[in-house]
Amino acid sequence: MKRYVLGLLLPAMLAVAAIVVIAGLRNQQPESPTKSQRKAIDVNRFPIAEFSAPEPVDPVERFKRRARNQKYDRSDWGINPEAISDSNVRFDYVDPNLPAFPFKQSKAVMIGRIIDARAYLSNDKTGIYSVFGVQVDEVLQNASQVSLTNGTSIEVEREGGRIKFPSGRIHLYMTSGQDMPRIGSRYVLFLADGNNGPVFQIVTGYELAEGRVYPLDRLLKTQRYENADETSFLTELRLKITDP
Repeated sequence: MKRYVLGLLLPAMLAVAAIVVIAGLRNQQPESPTKSQRKAIDVNRFPIAEFSAPEPVDPVERFKRRARNQKYDRSDWGINPEAISDSNVRFDYVDPNLPAFPFKQSKAVMIGRIIDARAYLSNDKTGIYSVFGVQVDEVLQNASQVSLTNGTSIEVEREGGRIKFPSGRIHLYMTSGQDMPRIGSRYVLFLADGNNGPVFQIVTGYELAEGRVYPLDRLLKTQRYENADETSFLTELRLKITDP
């Protein structure tokens, strides 16, 4: 009889315990998992360059690539295929007091969607940089010598990326405080003149997703817009452009 009663009670006890555990887990979860996840560095955003990748076969393309690579020669990344670590992080390379809207540091401000991402090594293989294709949705400001038009595509660069060595190991190179934009996502981008044709450098940016705003970089003054309302953010940005 006792075994029969215990057999009836045990499933009920297990069900109650499961409910308690699930409730506890729910209480431990952050209020906004998406917001929390955005604060963590997603290494998958960093494009990969093959350490042993050959140069372009076409001589014109090879000349263009070498010209762009040259800016990153003599880098201090310390790229070494034999290094045992998984990442190199540079500190104190970003102005911690960069304004939330760095107009003075930028030649152009635009809204666009990231459509592709690639990474390249410098000519001497001491540096790495990432190149992002951007579909321009709206040009908010343009003081550069490059013609920017809604609906066209441009390329933007940011130093850093991942390198796949001949051993198959992938090594991350990044600057503390700076993240990379995500393919498929829409951003407000502040761009500096790269002095290399129509290629710009990313100063900083903000991801626009589901009506909210998320700073691309972890900088003191950009964080005030973390999870801000997109409409209010863009209204404020446009007002500051027209009346700085």
